[in-house]
Amino acid sequence: MSAPREAMVASRRLDSQLKRERVVAAADARLAAGHELSIAAIARHAGVSRKFIYTHPDLRSQIEQRARRATAPTNESAADGGVTVASLQADLANAKAHNSRLRQQLRALEQRFSEALGRDIAEQLEPPAERRDELRRELQDAQAQVFELQEQLADAREELDAVREINRELLAQHNRPVH
Repeated sequence: MSAPREAMVASRRLDSQLKRERVVAAADARLAAGHELSIAAIARHAGVSRKFIYTHPDLRSQIEQRARRATAPTNESAADGGVTVASLQADLANAKAHNSRLRQQLRALEQRFSEALGRDIAEQLEPPAERRDELRRELQDAQAQVFELQEQLADAREELDAVREINRELLAQHNRPVH
């Protein structure tokens, strides 16, 4: 191999090694900051392409191992009450289920409240039993009085019609020429 070619290969190996170190450092930094270890985020942080990480399976495997270690609970973190991604996800799922149950309870309580309020209003609007009987009698009396008044009105109309007829006849006799 020629000297320039060997120098170029050595330079590429060195560049690749530096990129690998930057990727590992970026993964460690993201892990320490509590960020997720996605390939895209690590590549962006390290200043390399995602393809670089994907074309180096050992590097990708190293990142995945670090991510697993970060999410797996250790005896020390469990004893300290440390929080893991899995425990946070479980807490989130439990909170969502709890919220759903609370929403259902709220709807049921609203329905019961609405029904109770409706009964209260109906009781307030509806008179008591003893008053209902009195109101029924008053209604019957009023209906009887209306019937009597209608009969009186009909009689008065008949009389008025008779008086008008007599008045027409008298006017007709009075206006007839005398012979």
